[in-house]
Amino acid sequence: MEIILSDMLKRITLHNFMSHSHTVIDLSPGLTVLTGPNNCGKSAFVSALQILAENTTGDFMVRHGEKECRVIVETDDGHTIEWKRKKKTVSYNIDGVDYHRLRNSVPDQLHEILKLSKVKAGDTDEFDVHFGEQKSPIFLLGDRGSRAARFFASSSDASVLIEMQKLHRSKVKSAQQEYQRQQNELKSTEIVLELLKPVPELETRLESLNLSYEALLKEQQRIRDLEAFLQDYQHADQRVLQLTGTVATLNKLPGSLEQENEKPLEVLTQRYEAFENKTRVAHFQVSTLQPLANPPPLEQTERLEKLIREIRTQELELRSASATGDCLNLLKEPPSLAETDPLQKLIQKIAVSEERTQLDRLESEVLEACVPPPELTDLERIEQLCQQWEQAAVQFNHQQVIHAECESEYEAVRDQLQNWVKENPSCPTCGAALEPDQFIRTAETGLKGHAHGA
Repeated sequence: MEIILSDMLKRITLHNFMSHSHTVIDLSPGLTVLTGPNNCGKSAFVSALQILAENTTGDFMVRHGEKECRVIVETDDGHTIEWKRKKKTVSYNIDGVDYHRLRNSVPDQLHEILKLSKVKAGDTDEFDVHFGEQKSPIFLLGDRGSRAARFFASSSDASVLIEMQKLHRSKVKSAQQEYQRQQNELKSTEIVLELLKPVPELETRLESLNLSYEALLKEQQRIRDLEAFLQDYQHADQRVLQLTGTVATLNKLPGSLEQENEKPLEVLTQRYEAFENKTRVAHFQVSTLQPLANPPPLEQTERLEKLIREIRTQELELRSASATGDCLNLLKEPPSLAETDPLQKLIQKIAVSEERTQLDRLESEVLEACVPPPELTDLERIEQLCQQWEQAAVQFNHQQVIHAECESEYEAVRDQLQNWVKENPSCPTCGAALEPDQFIRTAETGLKGHAHGA
């Protein structure tokens, strides 16, 4: 985890810096915390600010495989500072003005804008009050007592600490006020929640009412179905009366007459069977509804009473329909039908012929709209290009295999170097601390992993 206090800084941009190809972070007012797993590039932002403020030597900050890196910082008062390293050349750009040939120094107006310079105590001693590294002690706790005394003896440094203390007190006061505001908001929220306690019970009652309403809608639909059924029944009854008269007339005819068209009688029989099925369903519905208990009293019963009267009327009509059905059951069987298989086969053949005719017509229309295909020319040139393409594909696959082997070997060597640095945190020659990432970067740039005395 890295912590950045950003009272002056607004945005940091890293381009080809260490492990960052291009990363931009917008800093929050006051405090910004960067979290994440190890070796994901958090410390690079602190290193970038240190390099920007001090113009640190070396090329370890340039991303592997790139020729230059840049650090861009924007302040809240409108300044833009850019530090760039290209090969061995370092330059600054402050508000559009370039600064070159700095060697190990920085532009004069840099610290006036950035305000990250070291604090001097005396002629030679300097204190870095802006940066605290992960593996270093808290500021001044790891130094000698005399050096801490020199820092506090400086009037300018003491004033800085007093300003920091005032700022801290102001932030604590603001935080207490925000805490009190949130406590008041919490109390008001608790009151609202107390008022909303009956909501679950109301929701349950609403669900029950919705179920009752859906049941009533279903009953209304069943009533509409019964009304439609009764209308069909009345039409069927009239049709039966007509057919009864027709049958009575036909019975008076001599038996040697030719058979008339049996299709209307067949349709009548099918309608009669459907009517019997609907009658059985209606009987079942009536027998199911009869054992039900009386419903509770309703506030508005006019529509329900009208509905009950309609149901009773329909029951009477249903009984009449049952009696009519019993009368229809006494009818004689219809005469036998003539053989219809040859006619059905002929109809099927005609339908198949019509489908084939439509397909042939569609195919002819599509073919008429097509243009003749182009004639092929210079086939030898095309064959040569195909052979060259196949050879290039084989070479490309071979180079891919070689590249994968090199990548695998590189990763293995990199893991071995990292494991060695973890096992040997100090240089056996100069005793300096070894950082795994920096050691790998210097090894990749040709410094054999570590430069003594750097």
